[in-house]
Amino acid sequence: MIKITHSSLLERTFCLSMAEKQTSDREKNTLAWKSKTEQAKKGETLRELQKLNVQIAALEREKATHLYSRRSDFRGDFSQLEEIDSKSNDEKKTEKIKLKQQLEKISHMVKRFHMELRDIKPTPEFVEKLKITMEEIEGTINAFKEQQRKQYEELMREEKTTAQEIQALERKFESWNQMSEPVVSKKPQQKPLASARDITKDLPQEVAQFEKFLEETGGVRGGWDEYDHQTFLKFRQRHNGKEIFIQHSLVAIPTRTEEEIRDHEDWYQSYLSLNEKKKESIKKWRKKKEEDKDDVISKVDQQLEDEETKKEEKKKKKEEIIQAEKRERYKQLNSYRVQKELERAQAEERKLREELEKARKREEERKRQIEAREKVEEFKQQKKEEESLRKLEDELWERAQKDQQKEIAARELVKFRERDKQTVLQRLANQKAKEEEQKEKEKRLEKLKGQVEVEVSRDPNRLLQPTAGWTSRTKNKGPSGNGPLLHIPHRNLEQKWLSTTEILVQNCISTTRTKVTMNHNNRNPRTKAPINHNHRNPRTKVLMNHNHRNPRTKVPINHNHRNPRTKVLMNHNHRNPRTKVLTGILMKNHRNPRTKNNHNHRNLEQKK
Repeated sequence: MIKITHSSLLERTFCLSMAEKQTSDREKNTLAWKSKTEQAKKGETLRELQKLNVQIAALEREKATHLYSRRSDFRGDFSQLEEIDSKSNDEKKTEKIKLKQQLEKISHMVKRFHMELRDIKPTPEFVEKLKITMEEIEGTINAFKEQQRKQYEELMREEKTTAQEIQALERKFESWNQMSEPVVSKKPQQKPLASARDITKDLPQEVAQFEKFLEETGGVRGGWDEYDHQTFLKFRQRHNGKEIFIQHSLVAIPTRTEEEIRDHEDWYQSYLSLNEKKKESIKKWRKKKEEDKDDVISKVDQQLEDEETKKEEKKKKKEEIIQAEKRERYKQLNSYRVQKELERAQAEERKLREELEKARKREEERKRQIEAREKVEEFKQQKKEEESLRKLEDELWERAQKDQQKEIAARELVKFRERDKQTVLQRLANQKAKEEEQKEKEKRLEKLKGQVEVEVSRDPNRLLQPTAGWTSRTKNKGPSGNGPLLHIPHRNLEQKWLSTTEILVQNCISTTRTKVTMNHNNRNPRTKAPINHNHRNPRTKVLMNHNHRNPRTKVPINHNHRNPRTKVLMNHNHRNPRTKVLTGILMKNHRNPRTKNNHNHRNLEQKK
């Protein structure tokens, strides 16, 4: 039983291996045949492209020789065409480079994909990566195809437009040639040109007859010009070809006689008849071409089927021969070969068992991963529920804290309001005390002003008496011109000066406003020391009082220093209580508040 089992297993294994080999051989043959067919097509296409390139190069050389050559007389006329041609060549080169770059990019992507396929890893990440790479390659190829399709359609439209323009130019050239020919009233008996015979040689008989008729009779208008022919057709169509249209045509076409119009009518009827025959002939010719084409296609299909049948028969015969050889070889196998085949079959069986075991393990691993994923999802859901419960507890705790804080704030608010009320009352009391203190201070100042206020009685005789300054000056006859000349007085004739008495009164008032009591008994108000009137200014030789100081700047006051222009006693350290300007000083840059003058500025304490 064991031997029978081994032999049957061996036969089965051998049959399977032979079937696999046959299948692989068949596939290899099919692939080889397809590759040969594709290579043949590629070779044919490349040869055709090479021929076209050779023709294009020849045409380019001919064009450059006849049109763009420096020796050509028409080079100036074709300069614009040469520029367009050069620009189009540059665009072709640029497009060629771009296409090459795109194809290299696609080729690089495909090669990289093949390299990745060599090292396959059974992981989801690797599969996803391969999928992304394939989609990227497919998208790039589709985009390239779409771009090339659009460019091809654009080129087809341009080709069609160019062909139509060329046909229109050919028709225009033909009409110019017909207009340059002499007008023929009757059918001329001319022999057709050799070029015309060559053109119509391969055409159907009706088409050739129609072309010959047009060539002999002066074209599609029978030798007439455009206006006469169109007028003739208009009246003919209006009267449906009746005889009466000839009389109307005579009136509308005064350059034609009745005989010429009748001849043109005969010509037009012949033209319509031949044109109709030409159309019928073209239809028949096209139909015949389609039939011939179908016959050719059917013949080609039949030939292909016959070739396929022959190939299948050859293939079957070859397979039969191979099978016979294999059976013969099998009969000649020795026991060692049988044992080897048996071992190989056992190895394959073991390999199959291992693969099944691996598949079972992979399935178990997949189930385990699914269970772990479900547990993770369940754990996440539990965490979410716990988190939501914790958030709810936090919200309830925060709400309770806010309610408690509101109660505490309500209790403390009363205390704060009471404290603020006490603070406001204290501020009001302090403000009231300050106001009372300010009022008391103002009262003391008023009393002090009443004590020092100077009242001078009006005395008209005092106006004509010499001033105290003048009297003091006449007493002191000492030299006074030893010092340098520091100031040149300028007299302003438009100004009027006040008397010395009024100046003294205002000085007394200003002294009272600065809250300083003047000492008229020759004593220093601060030190109570007697004033030395024998101390003179070293520059002006005027008596000075160094012990009498300005109460604000603490600078000694010189009551005996006179204004060099007005000769009036000056107090350089006392300011005017109204303008805050030093009294008795003449400043060139200080303007009179009334006259706005600089050089004629008077003492600000004086009034006009």
